[in-house]
Formats: sequence, C-alpha cells, structure tokens
Amino acid sequence: MDIVQRNFFRLLRSGTFGGHEKVEPMSAYKWDRLYQTALMHGVSALTADGIERHRNDFFLQLTIAQERAWKKITEESERTNQEINTCLAELFEMMNKEQLRPILLKGQGLAQLYDTPFHRAGGDIDIFFPYSPQGNKADAWARSHGTEQPAEERTTMRYLWNGVRIEHHHRMQRLTNPRLNRRLQDIINREINCCDSSYVTIDGTKVEVLPPTLNLLYIIIRIVRYILNEGISLKQVIDLGMFLRKNGDKVDFVKLQSWLDRLRMQWMARLTGSLLVRLFGFTEDEIPFLNGHSDSSVNNVITDVLRLSSMHNDNWYFTQGKNIFVRTSDSNAMIWQIRHSAKYMKYYPTETVTNFFSTFANSLSRIEE
Repeated sequence: MDIVQRNFFRLLRSGTFGGHEKVEPMSAYKWDRLYQTALMHGVSALTADGIERHRNDFFLQLTIAQERAWKKITEESERTNQEINTCLAELFEMMNKEQLRPILLKGQGLAQLYDTPFHRAGGDIDIFFPYSPQGNKADAWARSHGTEQPAEERTTMRYLWNGVRIEHHHRMQRLTNPRLNRRLQDIINREINCCDSSYVTIDGTKVEVLPPTLNLLYIIIRIVRYILNEGISLKQVIDLGMFLRKNGDKVDFVKLQSWLDRLRMQWMARLTGSLLVRLFGFTEDEIPFLNGHSDSSVNNVITDVLRLSSMHNDNWYFTQGKNIFVRTSDSNAMIWQIRHSAKYMKYYPTETVTNFFSTFANSLSRIEE
C-alpha cells in the first residue's frame, strides 16, 4: 500500500472498529486523494469518524476546505439515513398491519450495529417476503402507490415511494449454479420457518430482520457475489465485521459451517474472513469459519480493492447494430470479466463457471429484437 492507502485504512479502522494508529504526514493533495478513495468505497462518513478520533494527531493536518468537505459528506449521510428510516418505519407499519410479514434485508438493519448508525452509507430499502401470497399482495400495493412505474423481474420488484427506492424480494438470495441454489433455497425456507424471529427498532418501529445465523450466511453470500461479479466492496466487509463483533454470540457456527459445506462455499468464506484479519485487525479466533487460519491468497483480493476497478459486467452488455453482427459495449470490460472469473475459479469452481455464463446470457438478453 502507498501512504494514502495506509492512512485511509488506519482512519477507517478507527472509525469502525476502534483502535488508534498514528497517521503519517501527507500533503493536501494526498489528503484529497484519501477523500476520493473514501467516496469511491462508500465509507466517507465512517472515515470521517476516524478523522475525528485522530483529531489530536500531529500529522493530521487538513485545510479548512477539506474539513468542510468531510463535515458536509457526513451531514449528507445523516440526512439521507434519516429520510430512509422515516420511510422504512411508515412502510413496515403499514405492511405489518396487513400481516404481510416483511423482513428487512441488509441496509438499515445492519446499520443498527454501528456506533453511529447514520454514518453507514444508506441506499435503498430491501424487503424479503418469505410467503408468496403476502409478497404478491405487497407487489400489488406497490403498483398502485409507487411514485414511478415499478420495474418487475421474476423475483424482484423495484419502485420509488416517498422519494426512497424500495425493492421487494421473493427470494432472499440466489446462486447461479442450479444444484447449489436448490440447497440454498432449502436452507432459507427451513430456517425462516423453524427459527424465532429477530427484530430491530428503527425510528420507533419494530422491524423484523433475518435470524442471526441465516443473516450471517446472507452477508457472506453477498460478499461472495460481489467478489465474483464486481470486485470486493469494503462496506460489505465492514458489515461482516460488525455483525461478528456485535451479534456473533447469537450465531450457531456449527450450523453455519454445515451450510457452507453444503454450498461448497468454505474457501470463499475463508477468503472473506481473511480480509477482516488483514485489513481491519481482526484476530483469527474472532472468525470461527476461518478454522484457525486465514487464507494466504487474500493478497489477490486486496489488490482488487486497491485497484478500484470499474470494469463491471454492466459495461459489456451486448448490442446489435444495423447489420446482423453483435458487439459488446466495452470489450476491455469483457476481458476483465473473463480474467476476473478465472482468478476465483479455484475458490468456488461450481459457482464461478455458472455465474460467468449467467452474466453472459443476461448480456445477450439485452440485444434488441
């Protein structure tokens, strides 16, 4: 890591998991680069918390304009999260009265684990409906009350309500490998039906979230899908660390390990846990699914983090021109995707292959008739 990256992770570690490592001296230009890095990773307010905790460090020397920029981005995060929480509370109160059993996924539910929940970057509201009749009823309500035409897919509906993006999910998560996906859906259905419900309170409203062990599996799968498709997201890795630190005592790690084995996800889970050790100062005994040792190949993933690649699969959708030939929107992005998939083949071969061809097929589906 260069000096900007080292200071970035020092401040981010301090703002999320505590600790205090002295920052190194940097020029105003390099502090601007650090600010841009925090923005790109969606962790600016959390990094600002780290800056505040290092306020007395001799080498923490920001210009007045830089101080204002950090303050502004933090206030924007707080304002956005308050708007999302207000919308979420109203929405869940209505859905609970209708007995639709909405279950909040990720986002605002995980934010409650943070010391300052409003400093976790907010986005949309993701709601899982475990039962089809209730989910269909919720979708019908969205078609009538959404402030823009809902975008519907087979298992997802997206719409805008009170200025906030909402997503209804009829599947909590999915894998592209059919055999592994059937196992995953079986795990989800069994756990939702057999376990006591878990709740958080958001803006005075009681909101159901996933049971702890299933929630941890969901967090790991999200990170795995980020790794396979777009490259790692620091925000999701921090979510994993927060969940382990704050809710780890509620997790049945024997059951979790059996699920990871069934889904052939042991190596990818070990890789995600290793990121917490290398980037955020966790110890190996804090992460039971590491099985006592971290993955030495984690350097490959860290390199992706630092590279901040923008070669996502959205950049290589296929289009058809005036002639009969089909072309990609960005051939470099497609090459990146091929190399990226090959890099993780040894960790999760069954899912990596089907994930690539699923993305390829999805790209072809965008060709105009």
